[in-house]
Amino acid sequence: MKHLIYALGLCAMLGACAQGPEDTPLELEVGGLIRDQIQQRFGGGSKPQPPTLTRALLASIKDPHVEVVIEEQDLRDYLTLQMARRDDEPGRIELWRSIDNISFGFRDGMLISTRGLRGGMITAQVPADGQGAMGPAAGGQRSYLFRGDDSGSYRVTLACERRDLGRVSLEVVERAYPTRRLQERCSDGKGGEVVNDYWVDLSGGRIRQSRQWAGPVIGYIRTRQVVD
Repeated sequence: MKHLIYALGLCAMLGACAQGPEDTPLELEVGGLIRDQIQQRFGGGSKPQPPTLTRALLASIKDPHVEVVIEEQDLRDYLTLQMARRDDEPGRIELWRSIDNISFGFRDGMLISTRGLRGGMITAQVPADGQGAMGPAAGGQRSYLFRGDDSGSYRVTLACERRDLGRVSLEVVERAYPTRRLQERCSDGKGGEVVNDYWVDLSGGRIRQSRQWAGPVIGYIRTRQVVD
């Protein structure tokens, strides 16, 4: 990928999701990681290791948290749910945000926006089923609108097909979840291909884990629900 996210934006992506003076252990540990990452990026030093999550640590956190990883930079963020609503389209819209005001929007677990990142996704139309479990409909067209380098925007349209890869026992921080893995293969008709993967929790219908394309600048992101 030719483009990279601005360094300051990447450091902001590492912000923990604590709000208020009473930080939980997870936010304190991630906060230390942020300082180490900034020092390493601008002042040298060895690359810090990401915080080690344990089930006991996660049990101390009250609010729902999603972990997001930008694959190309191997940088992660912990997000809290800020808003959930429905509109006239199928699927539930959720907005998840970090303490540094970096946000990701999802429709039924499918990425539809990013805010606070260079080359971010302004909006997207995705084929949500909207019936029961989250995740993509059987197939259809996706349309993305991205920010350009010149403060303009450009659109990417993809035709997608969904595959059901069957049941998978997914482990998330010392706990196994029964899931169904769904995969989308999307093409722009010019040789370009995008592959999105979703692990849908069979007991609750939420997307427990995903790997999704966030655009030509950001690349792929991975998400997993670490606190319900």
